[in-house]
Amino acid sequence: MRSLPRVLVPVAVALALAGPARAVTATTQVIDGLPQVIVPQQLIVSCNPSAALSLCTSALNSVGAIVSVLELGNFRLAILPANTPLQVVLDTLRGALGIASAEPNRILIGSAAYPQTWEFPAAGAPGDMTLLPGTAHPIVAVLDSGVAYENYADLRGSYARAPVFASTQFAQGWDFVNEDAHPNDDNGHGTAMASIIAGRGSFSTSAVPFVGPAAGATILPVKVLDARNQGTEFWLAEGIHYAVQAGADVINLSLDFARNYVPGAALRSVLAEARRAGVVVVAASGNTGDGRVLYPAAFPDVLSVGAARLDAVSGYAVASYSNTGDALDLVAPGGMAFQDVNGDGLWDGDLAQSFPPGSPTQISWWLFAGTSPATAHASAAAATLIGSGVSPAAVRPLLQATVADMSPNGWDPSTGSGRLQTGAALARAGSFTAPAPLYADAVAALRADGRAAAAVMIADATGAGVPEMKVRIRWRGAANASQTGTTDGKGIARFVSPAPTSSKKLFLIEVHRVTSGKTTQRPRPFARNSGGFGSLGLNLSLAGLLGTGGASSTDGLTISGYGGSGLASGTSGSGLASGTSGSTGAPPPPAPAPAGSYPLSLNVVGCPLGILLHSYGLTSFSVSQAFFSGALLAGGYSVRTVDNSWTLTPGAAALDQNELGLICGLLGVAQVKSVSTSYFTSGTFYSAGVASPPSGLGAGDITRFWAEVMKAEGSTAP
Repeated sequence: MRSLPRVLVPVAVALALAGPARAVTATTQVIDGLPQVIVPQQLIVSCNPSAALSLCTSALNSVGAIVSVLELGNFRLAILPANTPLQVVLDTLRGALGIASAEPNRILIGSAAYPQTWEFPAAGAPGDMTLLPGTAHPIVAVLDSGVAYENYADLRGSYARAPVFASTQFAQGWDFVNEDAHPNDDNGHGTAMASIIAGRGSFSTSAVPFVGPAAGATILPVKVLDARNQGTEFWLAEGIHYAVQAGADVINLSLDFARNYVPGAALRSVLAEARRAGVVVVAASGNTGDGRVLYPAAFPDVLSVGAARLDAVSGYAVASYSNTGDALDLVAPGGMAFQDVNGDGLWDGDLAQSFPPGSPTQISWWLFAGTSPATAHASAAAATLIGSGVSPAAVRPLLQATVADMSPNGWDPSTGSGRLQTGAALARAGSFTAPAPLYADAVAALRADGRAAAAVMIADATGAGVPEMKVRIRWRGAANASQTGTTDGKGIARFVSPAPTSSKKLFLIEVHRVTSGKTTQRPRPFARNSGGFGSLGLNLSLAGLLGTGGASSTDGLTISGYGGSGLASGTSGSGLASGTSGSTGAPPPPAPAPAGSYPLSLNVVGCPLGILLHSYGLTSFSVSQAFFSGALLAGGYSVRTVDNSWTLTPGAAALDQNELGLICGLLGVAQVKSVSTSYFTSGTFYSAGVASPPSGLGAGDITRFWAEVMKAEGSTAP
């Protein structure tokens, strides 16, 4: 996870004694053809529940994996022997009957950091104890570098409870970095986030009141970030699982992954668990200043939060470091270094209690800037709503419906719905009716003119199409653009991609947002399965053996030459550096690494019945008329991008047989069905949050599919 480059570190203890603090070792390594920041020699694996456990054990033993004792749920951390080729092990395990998923353990980084209470009125909070009823104590899980919640000492050092938490209730948390029950903070980031949410105290000799919007809530500290403000995907997934099992009402994630993160099965699984449990998950949009919201905030089920700053002209504006885009829900006060718009003598940061990294007993007041504190404000608002009886499903739409407008057109990719107003949301809570959830499905096709076309259906919970809905989509892969369309009487909106910027025949359409008037929401995926399997198609790819980048077709079997796309490597940088009392500086620009060639390895059976393809061709006139405005189509396949956890953004991809070969490896077997004009209407209706999709319905579970999408759009290293 990545964000503003200040580091937060967790250190805790096991029972009365503790061993040395653990820290994350990070490396950039090419996995599935894509440079990724991972923990060396670690995998997150899950056993196939439909197969004998002995098959899973045998598969892990065959690669010399040692499985971590600590596990919560079906996902396990597997440690490989030194010098064992990680990609080879991944390919081997993915082809084993006893293994359901196998992925690298990716790195995450805390999302902000920096020592005025302008932030509370900016978020519509009065800065007193009036927001949360005295009898309500919602549980807010802070997944971060830990929290300064106890006076404690062990062999690693001494820890102090921050004065701002003198009257705060804490639930029993857990430290996933050091594997013990003392999630104390060694960095200060998590302490700052918790103090913004529920702290209570006074600032300076003038005794300026400081009261977090959710003061009175119970804080559940969960440490998933180490001393450098870094954590792993496994720690995060286990942390979310722990928080859900511990009864959390809100989970605060002031952290994010690198830009080319591919959502792993473990994280998707625990987010689906949180959805089923009715937990509100809030996450930072990211601090790299990009036009794309980073994960985990990019997941449709997560409330994504950008950062607002004080502005001398308009009052408030979106901070330059804040990530924006189609997945952005709203913004909240995040502050900005190097400015003092309100003239109080301090730079415009979010005030919070914290300490210098590595000195957890030297607690004082600090200023922070970034999407991290903005996320903490939104989590506090969510907790106050839940404490006042608002249902979890109504929290996001209520917060979006009561924002302070920052755009004349309502929701906007730069500002989301607008600036968080907690008090306004509470005032409207008793009369607010949340809009009915909407669902999206898509089909895409390659056009003869080199572009791609797509149709998107918006449906209600019964599967009926919803007309007159504004649909916001984003093209990815060979073309990159956001577009808006309107559904017709059948609930279908049609789109045509811009001209491709890549020679790869892989176009992806993601359905990010549905709007009616000023009401906007992230649709969840739905799909229909007309019953039965399609015919089995065999795909052969000798990727990388020819090294020419060309392709030829013989009797329906593609022989693909893969010459490598030369992805450049580098950090995603861009943010605010950290420091005490406003001593900040800009980080150095990222140093690009030499370009390289990253061919996929030749794994056998890369997509064993794990993908349902819908074929079309030059003669698919009725389908083109129904979905693609009568355009002449090229031969190819459409595939849904849904995953078995229903947590990814709904959408579809159009690809040719050469791309299919690169995705499925040396030998791939897939279900193939012809696209039908009843694609959106025939068969059983499945939707996210209601039931699991049929097996093999989409490509969302296939890591190499996402790697090829990113390579088509020229994605750089993290």
